[in-house]
Amino acid sequence: MTTTETPVRRPFRPWLVAAAAAAAAIVAVGGAVALTDDDGDGQAVTTTIPADDGGISPGGSSASCVETYDLQTLANRETAFAGTVTSVTGDQVTFEVEEWFRGGEGGEVTLTSSTGGAITPDGGPALEPGAHLLVAGDGGFAWGCGFSQPYDEAVAAAWADALSG
Repeated sequence: MTTTETPVRRPFRPWLVAAAAAAAAIVAVGGAVALTDDDGDGQAVTTTIPADDGGISPGGSSASCVETYDLQTLANRETAFAGTVTSVTGDQVTFEVEEWFRGGEGGEVTLTSSTGGAITPDGGPALEPGAHLLVAGDGGFAWGCGFSQPYDEAVAAAWADALSG
């Protein structure tokens, strides 16, 4: 004779569900503070940079950026210039350089962009022939996150001031 065990039903414990939701909320808020609190003072750090302060918002999530763009972090880049895209072959982008702010000479440079047709995967400046850009990077790469952006005369002047000397 075989016997079938009757499943034991445990009572619903709403307090357990509430505790799990509270723990998830604490982790989410803590993660958000960790991503936005630059100096530990509890103040969120904004990634929007008005044009008169040297640039544009980097767009997309700042969590994917190695450094937040501003004129001080721009000074950490090896290469910075104003130029126009002349060709794109795979991830290699060739620029006609109009003005070097740092790290180069000559009228042409080819850099790597690992995101294909844009400097940033979430819609940064298009890397297509004719695009007029301000570009900054390191190690042969054009950085996104605001370090490379559509050309603006006032921003170009701010880059020149920040990178002179």
